[in-house]
Amino acid sequence: MRSTFTGIFIFVLVWSVRGQYIPNSGQMFQFAPVYNPAFSGVEDFTEVKLGYRQQMTSYGKNAPKFVNLLANFRLKQPLDISTNTLRPSNAKAVSRPGFAPAGKRMIIGGGVNVFNEKVGLVERLGGGLTYAMHYPLSKKVRLSAGVTGMVEQINLDTDGIYLGKEPDVDPFYEHLMAGSSKQTNLGVRGGLLLYGQNFYVGVSYLPIVTHVLKTSDVNFSSSYYRATGQFGLALPGGADFVLKPSVLAIMQMDNSFLIDYSVKADIRERAWVGLTYRDIKAAVLQVGFDFTPVIGAGYSYEMSVGEFKQFNDGSHDIVLSLRINNFKGQRQYTW
Repeated sequence: MRSTFTGIFIFVLVWSVRGQYIPNSGQMFQFAPVYNPAFSGVEDFTEVKLGYRQQMTSYGKNAPKFVNLLANFRLKQPLDISTNTLRPSNAKAVSRPGFAPAGKRMIIGGGVNVFNEKVGLVERLGGGLTYAMHYPLSKKVRLSAGVTGMVEQINLDTDGIYLGKEPDVDPFYEHLMAGSSKQTNLGVRGGLLLYGQNFYVGVSYLPIVTHVLKTSDVNFSSSYYRATGQFGLALPGGADFVLKPSVLAIMQMDNSFLIDYSVKADIRERAWVGLTYRDIKAAVLQVGFDFTPVIGAGYSYEMSVGEFKQFNDGSHDIVLSLRINNFKGQRQYTW
């Protein structure tokens, strides 16, 4: 029985627990600061996003579920303006010679992220704080550097394991039931971002610091993701249309890559539609709408197009956005 139980939880962990948390979402651009801390503070307004994902819906109440709450804001605005320096409406203010030195035009960004994942018998609960500095390299380009400190607790739900009717006594199972199935980890990640009005390129390194605060007899602590890379463009197609292609690459610890290729179209600054192809042979259809300059929502549907299609009838994502102190009625930036 002990070997049976050991096999069960090892299978669960291999399937669901991957160190170095990154969001599992069909709308990756919505949570860019989690992949790369340097994105925090890019927007002039404070933005709060709540994402919910249900994966493999055919499993019903046992389907994997992901909740992500993200808030990004500016701790320090540039001295010479009250809105984003890179937006066209502010070009004149920035272009005036001697208006303000670069140091005075720096932006300090901050962020808070809280997440919860439930996959099979494993639950992950955690949060992080982000700090980023945006330095103006020119009138239209900034370089940002950010860092995130993150604490997460990973728990194996031993109550959900059924060992059969009148099972033999399993000392290891009893040991886990006593509380050794929980582990708490501390992680620090950092990133760089070069961006302007119509482009961005960024990289991040995830395991700058990995430290186990509370150990468990279940090995939750091994790192799985090493780094991320981001690239995107905004290609105006007229007054009412902007095309936004982008690429997100995630490097694993074995130096292999998971890559998302996306294209998103903004329509009349009110709605957007998008399509993402993931090289794990999955496609994501996306649509979103801004009801007001303050409130927006996005929905995506992910489907497998590879050999696992028969096991996965689709995953649904909903992301709600709230833009606080958005006095200029601005939308989300290029991404």
